[in-house]
Amino acid sequence: MDMQWDEKAKKNFDEIISQLPQFHRSIAEQLVKEKSEIIAQERNASAVEAKDVVSAFFQEVPPAFKDMMKRLMSKQGIDYSEYAKD
Repeated sequence: MDMQWDEKAKKNFDEIISQLPQFHRSIAEQLVKEKSEIIAQERNASAVEAKDVVSAFFQEVPPAFKDMMKRLMSKQGIDYSEYAKD
């Protein structure tokens, strides 16, 4: 499905993935990449945007890891509040 990714979306994705535990990194990378592209397509967008990536992380990451995602995103200066459903 490979869509274009805008620069900010790619940067956020790469930074968050790089900070995940090695054991979870590859599966999260695949699932979140695919979900980000699906979300962008559903918006009829020509490229994946940062909001698609944030939304995809919160939809694909298991509940036990949501707090870790919030910490990682906060560390990167990403406002996840609209996407994190507590």
